[in-house]
Amino acid sequence: MRPILVLAAAATTVVGVAPPVPARADSYVNCSSQNYQRNWCPVYSGGRAYLDRQYSDGRGPCIEGSTWGQDRRGIWVDRGCRARFRVQDRYGQYPDYGYPDQGYPNNSHKKDDTGALIGGLLIGGLLVGAMAAAANENNASKPPSGSGGSAGASGSGIAVEACRAEAVTQVAGYGQRPRIDRITTTSASAGGWNVQGYVSVDVGPKAVSYAFTCRYDNGSARITKLN
Repeated sequence: MRPILVLAAAATTVVGVAPPVPARADSYVNCSSQNYQRNWCPVYSGGRAYLDRQYSDGRGPCIEGSTWGQDRRGIWVDRGCRARFRVQDRYGQYPDYGYPDQGYPNNSHKKDDTGALIGGLLIGGLLVGAMAAAANENNASKPPSGSGGSAGASGSGIAVEACRAEAVTQVAGYGQRPRIDRITTTSASAGGWNVQGYVSVDVGPKAVSYAFTCRYDNGSARITKLN
């Protein structure tokens, strides 16, 4: 067993109980581009938004980064995109759309979580040393740098997002509601990244799925195989 797992088990034994984790519940936001103009819809949870259901037809496709996206103002849509978006709950299950303590000026509804807080601090302190040791161990097998100076997990994340958007763009002309089904593999190779997965589009009453391979390097993604 790795040292980090041993210390985690020991810390849990000392404290007696791990701090409670708030339940998470994603929210849904409908947003429409009227008259093909850009429109913003507020997002209260602060989490990542995903396309859930497209309402517009082929003349107003919803393509992330092109006709819809997310910024500090919320979800934006453009050029006729009308859809429902799923927003991850960043904070946990609180009243008033994810902002704790609003509407409760005296905090009378909250229980005393002092014990859980102390427990969490103890666990965190015991794990810091083990995490540093694990990081040094992992440095020996860190994957090669991606384009734009990104490396490791951050580089693969950029590659996956870019390849997701490129795959959706490739199949947008085949039907309606293009979306990524899943990403199956992500691997570093020759200073870049290879990403594989499945993308779907609705053609009439049926959903058609395509397997794709994407190459990400030099700051751009391109689909090398789609079938």
